[in-house]
Amino acid sequence: MKAWIVEKQKPIEEEPLKLVDLPIPEPGDKEIRVRVTHCGICRTDLHIAEGDIPLSKKPVIPGHEIVGVVDALGKNAKRFKIGDRVGISWLNYACGKCKYCKRGEENYCPHIKRTGYDVDGGFAEYVLVHEDFAFDLRNISLPSEELAPMMCPGITGHYAFRLSEIREGERLGMLGFGPTAYYILHVAKSMGMEVYISTRSEEHRRIAEKYGADWVGNIAHQDFPRKVDAFIFFPTAGKLVERALENTTPAATLVLGAVTMSPIVIENYTANLWGRKIKTVYQVRRDYGREFLEIANRLELGIEKEIIRFEEVPEAMIRLKRGEIRGMVQVIKIGEI
Repeated sequence: MKAWIVEKQKPIEEEPLKLVDLPIPEPGDKEIRVRVTHCGICRTDLHIAEGDIPLSKKPVIPGHEIVGVVDALGKNAKRFKIGDRVGISWLNYACGKCKYCKRGEENYCPHIKRTGYDVDGGFAEYVLVHEDFAFDLRNISLPSEELAPMMCPGITGHYAFRLSEIREGERLGMLGFGPTAYYILHVAKSMGMEVYISTRSEEHRRIAEKYGADWVGNIAHQDFPRKVDAFIFFPTAGKLVERALENTTPAATLVLGAVTMSPIVIENYTANLWGRKIKTVYQVRRDYGREFLEIANRLELGIEKEIIRFEEVPEAMIRLKRGEIRGMVQVIKIGEI
């Protein structure tokens, strides 16, 4: 099979991704082999290629926003049939036995395996996954090119949304408006919430306003019209965390969605932190993923996207790094359904 691998990390312009021919993998016990039809490109894939995140596996095939069809069944794999459509996200495996898994927090499992990082991912014609960690897409009517990006920004966004504990009719604030915030905006508006967006990007401002944001501005220079009941924060700029807190009610929850963050300083504890909760998004969970896919299907969610041919992946990732993509996400078309 053809696959893009990363063996030596370096700037994307220096071609860390290499196109190679590899044997088609054989599924093990309770594994399924998926013939990949679409795979989204995530900024995490760029971080893995460039070395911002150290390699867990060497070489590794990146890609964790995967949609495809079941191509082969391993021993004792009974959940799917050949030809069924499935999705694969960042969470590739959790043990199911540790204290975290037993209390429903598999994202904290010490034995976790992550797609495109600990195990080979979807920048390839075929990929393996344990049958229990594939999302069942048989009853989802959305096209595969729409479903692929939902496997990361969609699922991650819904996890952040649920962590925020926001309720119908309340006010939600978000700092940063990429694809993750885009999906949250749609779900929040379907629940009758006011949504305030802070972004520096004129293009993202246009898209946020187009899809129903009640206010769009930049909290680095101005406050929200009203204080919000929950705030979801995406950039790595720790210096803006207190600005976000200044725009929340005392009972609010602030959810930090970044993987890394510059130093956070809260200078006025009493006014800006007292009574509030701060949570962080850590990996993803299958239960929130299943819940989000049902909501996305009901709302018939789509997203402005750039379709990439398989051989164009390195050039597409250069455009991603430079902020020059057309639309909000990039999706590689690898095969036919």
